[in-house]
Amino acid sequence: MTAKRFLIATIGILVLSACTPPMPPEFKAQLAERYVTCITSDLTIAATPELTEVAQLWVDGLAENCNEFTGTVSDTFTPADVVVAGETDPVSCTVSYQAPIGIDSVSVLVTVDGLDGVIFSPSLLHRALSGQMTSWADSELQNLNPDLELSDTPVNLRSSARPHDLVALDSWMSRVDPEGWPNIPANLIATEEFDSEAVLTEVEVEGTLAVLPASFTTNNALTTISIQTAPDLEPVYVNTETIVTAGTQMSPLTTGSIVTAELDSSLPALPPPGSDTALEPWQAINQFVISVCAGPNEIAGRAFALFALRLDSQGEMNSAGFIELPEPIRIAGVTAVSIGLPEPTIPPTDAPEEEVIDELPSEEPVEESEVGPTDMPSEEPTP
Repeated sequence: MTAKRFLIATIGILVLSACTPPMPPEFKAQLAERYVTCITSDLTIAATPELTEVAQLWVDGLAENCNEFTGTVSDTFTPADVVVAGETDPVSCTVSYQAPIGIDSVSVLVTVDGLDGVIFSPSLLHRALSGQMTSWADSELQNLNPDLELSDTPVNLRSSARPHDLVALDSWMSRVDPEGWPNIPANLIATEEFDSEAVLTEVEVEGTLAVLPASFTTNNALTTISIQTAPDLEPVYVNTETIVTAGTQMSPLTTGSIVTAELDSSLPALPPPGSDTALEPWQAINQFVISVCAGPNEIAGRAFALFALRLDSQGEMNSAGFIELPEPIRIAGVTAVSIGLPEPTIPPTDAPEEEVIDELPSEEPVEESEVGPTDMPSEEPTP
């Protein structure tokens, strides 16, 4: 039996069997890309301020595919059916499903002319963020950047930083240099407040040093530092590729309908898609998570979360300056959120069978003649 016939036979068994075996997670994710699960509902989606526009795009996209779906995006976390927020943000409901929905990172901004690509070590960065580096003509900074012409501009430290940004930076720096970075610098104050317009005004002051979300500095084309994590390694700079590379070191862990992901620095960093080389990963990353609250709208909330995990929906994260999920984590999220949702059929009931069959891989492709059968006599060969 050829590979293609075997696949067709297998599909027939799955469709006709009264006891359908579980689908492979990768195949379930592929079906979620093609077919949207629609549940009649009117959902309230609470989103952290930086994700309100992304959440609204997901609502609009799901409404275009599902006539009986409506949703309202709010920045008030209670009451809500679905919450999209930072991984450390509290969720004021009984969570029935939770998983990462996107990645952001932490950057360190400098507002000094001529310091594009300036390099810090973990110990120097700790000293600077502790208020002990008072001038941009610091001798240790000059030793790390012999080709840069430093000025004696005073260092203007912006002391406020978001709590999860401090945790992400501390986790990375204390791991690579525990002696040079013994703790979170005392001069930094954790605050949840983040007014992007106000921050833009603050960082215009010449000489500013600040811990800020990478999505914010990237979207506003602001200058950030690179970090020399070890003398024998290239400096690590923050951009999409180095964050995506760090994402390849993340692994999912699923417990029921709860998916978590942690970065394991012992795992080899893989090249980002389209590249043959893995850059040094920027490991000061944090996550956004999507939570579905238990209650009468739980199934509809899961359908919304499933839509947010589609590749097209993840593209909205990229457009907003964030990073889409690593594929293993996205697939784990799709598998967990599908618990309780209607199982897709193979082939889907609203599509011709051949549409699904044609997309399945075949180990032995069959070449078909471009000319169909005919009753006309064939030409006699020319002598």
